[in-house]
Amino acid sequence: MPEPQPVRNTPLWRESIESVLEADRFDLEDWRVAIQSLPQLGQADQHAGEEFCGHPVQDGFLSLYKSAPQLIDGVAPQLAPLADLLQRGMQTPEWARLRESTLGDHVAAGVGASAFVEETLSALPADVKEKACQQAQEQAHADQLQQQANALTDLLDALHEHYGNSVPPEAAQQIEEIQQQADDLQAVRQAATAQADQLRSECQAALDQNTPQIAAAMNKAAANAREQADEAATFVRGFSLAAGNAGQAVSPETARLAMNTLRANPNLKDLADLLGWARQMVRGEWRKSPRARTELVGYKTHALQPEHMAGYEWAAVLSGDETLDADWLRRAVDGGIAHRQYGGREQKGRGPLIVVRDESGSMSGAPHALAVALEWALLEIAVRDKRLFYSIPFSGRDQYDVWVNSLWAKPDPQALADHLSHFYNGGTEPYGPLIKACEIVNQISDDDQRADVLIITDGLFGEPSPHLLESVKRAREHGPFKVALVSVGTDNPHAHAFADPVIHVDDLLKERERLRSAITAIV
Repeated sequence: MPEPQPVRNTPLWRESIESVLEADRFDLEDWRVAIQSLPQLGQADQHAGEEFCGHPVQDGFLSLYKSAPQLIDGVAPQLAPLADLLQRGMQTPEWARLRESTLGDHVAAGVGASAFVEETLSALPADVKEKACQQAQEQAHADQLQQQANALTDLLDALHEHYGNSVPPEAAQQIEEIQQQADDLQAVRQAATAQADQLRSECQAALDQNTPQIAAAMNKAAANAREQADEAATFVRGFSLAAGNAGQAVSPETARLAMNTLRANPNLKDLADLLGWARQMVRGEWRKSPRARTELVGYKTHALQPEHMAGYEWAAVLSGDETLDADWLRRAVDGGIAHRQYGGREQKGRGPLIVVRDESGSMSGAPHALAVALEWALLEIAVRDKRLFYSIPFSGRDQYDVWVNSLWAKPDPQALADHLSHFYNGGTEPYGPLIKACEIVNQISDDDQRADVLIITDGLFGEPSPHLLESVKRAREHGPFKVALVSVGTDNPHAHAFADPVIHVDDLLKERERLRSAITAIV
């Protein structure tokens, strides 16, 4: 009788998962979501596996995304070089910082893992990668031979069970031939296994000989990967917010659309990098603004107003402690309860925030990306202040469009992708879209709302037409109305008739810090 098969101790959800990490089906589902968001991850993982072994990008993702990644004890032989390499990477200082940026974020972990693996493999000595790849191939060959030998052994067991002790001569010869085939396969399998073991030893020795260089290269790769992961995550979150998904998790479909939009448009290639700067600058100016109505600036004691009472005061009330309760009552009688204070409460409501953005040919490339980055950063502030937000990209005469982010409209990522993908690449005529901005203000604002317009252009304003001046006058009569102009490459003296401030820069990117005063005026 054949020997009884050992009982499997491996849980069902751990079977058929090729990884150097403790991974289950739930982890593979996270990897699947990452591929949905970033389809190129699957191809990158396959390419890296062919260059080295295993699934480098998949395991890199899991090591960055999971809350407590652990390497498997007794990893599959063909994955040993990958386990060793990943362990070396996880021990570098920059790896910890990379995990801080990617933990629990599908997009950041996916981009970070792909960038880290690509740079790490490019820095490895060629013989290390060659031996890692060869040992995996030899081990796969040995495993295949073992499966074939096992199949023949199962056949022999079945024949012996069928014939028992009465084996006919012709069957005995067949059994002998099958046994010889199984023995031959085992011999070849043993040789392939020995060759795989030898290649693994040589790969390990090559890694050990270059330990300092590999550690430095992986540390640098982790630092660069963190930068790319942060930029990608910032871009995708900004895209989701701009599409109307305020306060919601970014869906894989939205993330994929965002990254495809970024890759498909040369004019936006610098956007991910510039978006971080724009958000920091706009948020900083907004916090300093007297109109930052939702910014907590501290605490103040005064007569009781429960809706604004500090959190720690609520904790004292609800603690059930008699001493704390008595102390709170005493201070309440004396007007000594701490309340949250918010910066710059203003009586005027917030009307629309409008960005009029030049898409003429001379604004292509990085200047266009910077203007879009400012638009997104301002959109975040508009959402926070519950303001309608409009973007009016323009070029030549009658070439402009109006894109609106409504507080009540259904999220529309595709409309945003179309908005970002569009670029007129024509001449420059800025008065038409400015008149349109005034019309929007006159239509939707009232006396209790202020409206703000930011114009970014390298066009030259001629003498304002009576139509424009009348539109601006009506908007200002309608309620508080501010127009700020960023003029690239020209002074635009005529613009002072309708805009204040007028910020002149010769180079939009090099002098971008000068844009602060324009941002301050409208937030």
